[in-house]
Amino acid sequence: MFVFDNVVHMYDNKPSNIGPRGEQVARNLHGFGVVLSNEQYPANDHFLDEELSVEEAGRILFEESQTDLAMAQTVPLFGWWKDGFSPAHRQYALKEAFPHRVLFCGGVDPLYQGVEGAMKEMTRQAEEWGAVSFKFYQAHDNSLSWRIDDRQIAYPLWEKALELGITNVQFHKGVPFGTERMEHMNPTDLQQAAIDFPELTFVIHHLGDPYIDESISIASRNQNVWLALSAWINIYPIMPREALKRLGKALMYVGPDRLLWGSEAFVWPNVQGYIDLFAELDMPQNLQEDYGFPRITRDAKRKIFGENYARLLGIDVGQTLKTIYGSDERQP
Repeated sequence: MFVFDNVVHMYDNKPSNIGPRGEQVARNLHGFGVVLSNEQYPANDHFLDEELSVEEAGRILFEESQTDLAMAQTVPLFGWWKDGFSPAHRQYALKEAFPHRVLFCGGVDPLYQGVEGAMKEMTRQAEEWGAVSFKFYQAHDNSLSWRIDDRQIAYPLWEKALELGITNVQFHKGVPFGTERMEHMNPTDLQQAAIDFPELTFVIHHLGDPYIDESISIASRNQNVWLALSAWINIYPIMPREALKRLGKALMYVGPDRLLWGSEAFVWPNVQGYIDLFAELDMPQNLQEDYGFPRITRDAKRKIFGENYARLLGIDVGQTLKTIYGSDERQP
């Protein structure tokens, strides 16, 4: 199956990049990774004290796993980190190192950069660095936040994305890192924007956890709302039944055509282990009977692993595999 990892982050937790209140948030992130880990699926031991090189990232993704394509996603959190948790320039560096296998997802923030500044940076990231998507984080330290449906702050960004030919924008929802307010992480502010911008696809990450039911409900009623399973497979090793119930709801109400694979590398470095888990997954009979969840078919896995996002971005899977491997199938 073609594997397109929608979510990898080239993070930067060096002391020179962490703001005055950022060290504890970085430790919170690492602690989150540790909680959702075990001996076979460990958290990254060097998350806080080393900068991951593009060479090591490429080795993890393309030598030690069956990942075919990956999207390096900017994390534009400027309050706790001076240049963002996963700065745009580091994501672009990974794309430059592996130009046939990595796509660049830019990121801006209208509160820290201003609306005009954010739009200017979107243009630069698209025109100079080839951004094919943008990632947004709306909730920040000390209750600072903005809404997706704000006509003065947000709508100019969605108009700019379409002007640049970018038709999908992505949002971190739920999963708080520090002192941001939970209500600012709720995906419900996406609903009106999805109606007002039907040409744009809005991607909710992490199933909006803990707003999972809200995220699934919104996606079930809006065809231009998709769900990224980032951080979903990472909970499976320690809470498999909960993971299956979350996926079962998404498959039942949204279907397999608008779900996206994401490994959350490099918080968890065993990328191949998570690929193997999902490739072998099926819905237990008792969950099918008790909740009405559908089976996790091979066809569904193929779509989620990579074909859905390739379709959204207009990527020809066969041609991409030929470019990478010299044929339209991965070599054994």
